[in-house]
Amino acid sequence: MKLKNIVIFVLFIVFARANSQKIELRIGDIKVIQKEYSYNEKKYKNKIGKSEYYFDTSGNILERISYGRHHYTRLNIIGEIEQFSYENDNLVLSKSYRSSCKSCDFFQLYTKYIYNNNRLKEENTYYSENDSLFMAVNYVYNDSIKETHFNNNSTFYQKIYDSENRIIEFNQIFEDTNEIRWQWKYKYADSCRTGNFQTYYGDGKENSKKEIEYFDSQGRIITEEIIDSYKTKLIYTYSKNGIIKEIKEYQSFGNEERYELYYVAKFTTKGKVKKLNLEVVNKINEELIE
Repeated sequence: MKLKNIVIFVLFIVFARANSQKIELRIGDIKVIQKEYSYNEKKYKNKIGKSEYYFDTSGNILERISYGRHHYTRLNIIGEIEQFSYENDNLVLSKSYRSSCKSCDFFQLYTKYIYNNNRLKEENTYYSENDSLFMAVNYVYNDSIKETHFNNNSTFYQKIYDSENRIIEFNQIFEDTNEIRWQWKYKYADSCRTGNFQTYYGDGKENSKKEIEYFDSQGRIITEEIIDSYKTKLIYTYSKNGIIKEIKEYQSFGNEERYELYYVAKFTTKGKVKKLNLEVVNKINEELIE
């Protein structure tokens, strides 16, 4: 049985009980399978996650399927499907179908994206059942500053960029006082970016951490170090087509300098990938590396 027919059959079985609505498949020209594994101190390998991504040849994600559910972690059952639609390469509509337990019906949401001069201005998410508003997001632009505001939320996000459009600050700010709740500050040197995180909660429980990222000549991240109450190191490797192939996470606890393997994500790519340009590959990697 062909892959597309198998997926159609699986989706039909999964959603037959949840609703009678016809679900349009968004399978694209490029498929990426992600499998995730965790390791304990005895090096025992445990499969903890599986996802499938479908992209078009422009690098736009069309569909993402995640296996396993919050209260039913078997990876042979679909937990969430997200579908994405575009106009002139701009995302204009996404749909989400989620279930959290073995016998739960799928919970459905959809989001509409509104643009102004080709820049995202609004993101409105609705309940599919009655089309009532679930969440509204507004984007405000001012020179090198981008703000993300949420309805009925006491804080908003603020990103500040330099002349090369690189992020230099990422802040969470209170809406009423305009005071910073927490902050990331970034510095750049050659192929390295250093980020310093600091909270300003005002309750005596302030904390900080440091993040160091290294990039290759194509601007792809290759290693990342996070220094917190413990140390984390991530190593990124890429396939010949340039798409991410593997992410390994190591952790070091206390004052130990020795890192232990903690987590691995493996990516398998199929489809029309031989002639993809760097811009498209980077777009796909950005979606896969969150």
